[in-house]
Amino acid sequence: MKKLSILTLVALLPELVMAWGYIGHKAIAEIAERNLTPKAKANIELYTKGTPLHEYSLWMDEVVATPPYKKALAGWHASIADVDCTSPKVVRDRYRGGKDGVTAMETLRQELKEYKTLSDSTVLTAIKCIVHVVADFHCPTHVRYVDLHNEGKYPVTFLGERWDYHAVWDTGIVEAYHKGWDFVKYAEHLNTLPKSEVKKITKGWAQEWFEDSATQVRPIIYWVVNDGKKIEKLDNKFVDKCGPLAEKQMQRAGYRLAKALNEIFGK
Repeated sequence: MKKLSILTLVALLPELVMAWGYIGHKAIAEIAERNLTPKAKANIELYTKGTPLHEYSLWMDEVVATPPYKKALAGWHASIADVDCTSPKVVRDRYRGGKDGVTAMETLRQELKEYKTLSDSTVLTAIKCIVHVVADFHCPTHVRYVDLHNEGKYPVTFLGERWDYHAVWDTGIVEAYHKGWDFVKYAEHLNTLPKSEVKKITKGWAQEWFEDSATQVRPIIYWVVNDGKKIEKLDNKFVDKCGPLAEKQMQRAGYRLAKALNEIFGK
């Protein structure tokens, strides 16, 4: 059975984190599904057997710590940018050994050019990875910078409860900004851009999309003080401040995920 060579790569240590959480990941996948071309949708369903993309959106988080995926997939949950918010290959190779979401997407695209010659299980695995990786590098605390430590693994008080800043962005903001909304409601709310804007934000491929994310989210590093002396108290005002950025990133991730799948499977 032929396998994608990228699935045998040895990545960095596992990053057991769930960017966007349940609602965010599923909403992004749902937006993408609603923007697939008929041909891409039909070709994808040959492998998914009609299973909605949102059902695969958390798969990488579920398997990343288990054999045979632990070494192959762990590094894909984040990508790296330099001080200018660019992510050329030289930066990715130097700081992450080429084990990052952008490099994964570039390699998957190359290896899926002849996807019809691959086994069904291999293509399905690749689809699951694409659905997750594109979402991940739009999550603010999954963007890495060579000059800053911004993973957010430090404590804060969020709406009266103890969290870490990373989890606030993965889950807290999305759940608190529109209380009671499920992923379908978020998808309906965000799947509203005109075609001209969609064309603009989906131009390019993974590197360009990630670099845009790196530019958009860099300010959040300074929104919370992490001096080791005090624990920041984040209230509803903070939710209102962060909510629009979280929505913008989810929205862009959804349309870009559709672009990636349409490019690969829509020919």
